[in-house]
Amino acid sequence: MVNTDTDSLTNSKTNKLSRNVFNQLHTKHIKNDDINNQFMIYHQNIKGLKGKINEFLLSLPTAAPHLICFTEHHLKDYELANTHIPNYTLGAIYCRKNLKQGGVCIYVHESFKFSNINLLKYSKEQDIEIAVTQLNIHTRKVIIIYIYSAPCGNFECFLNKLEIIINSLYKHNTEFIVCGDININYLEPNNKKKSIR
Repeated sequence: MVNTDTDSLTNSKTNKLSRNVFNQLHTKHIKNDDINNQFMIYHQNIKGLKGKINEFLLSLPTAAPHLICFTEHHLKDYELANTHIPNYTLGAIYCRKNLKQGGVCIYVHESFKFSNINLLKYSKEQDIEIAVTQLNIHTRKVIIIYIYSAPCGNFECFLNKLEIIINSLYKHNTEFIVCGDININYLEPNNKKKSIR
């Protein structure tokens, strides 16, 4: 998984460079067999996606990831629906209704078949914001659970709901990948770190 966190960059060179990256993404093809070799998820806490697509395209690795995931996109449903990344489809989203900022989304490379799993009933702003998609790869089913928990969120609520979600989706022939931004400081001893083990 690639994890980055960038501040906004704006200059005339950015637009020229991002067009080159945009063109590379359009010509980059991912085979469904690639997942058997190496599956790449690009995760970024984007701190507001609006107006940052060009900058984001510059930060992508040379090899196109299978999934692109954002936490804290800060967008409404209709804004996210109009935010396009070449060669990717918006696979699953969560947008806040009451509080500002936050939100999570998953973009899936167009070479993969997927379905959105609606778990809106489990999401709670700040505590657990969740987007889930299922990839169908040959005979395998892979469920991607992408989550955000704010630093001020209720961590016990987050853990309880995550356990309920995984139990509700579990089947013997299904694989899970859980990723995102859960705001735990792993460099220092703390209760959150102990609870997540």
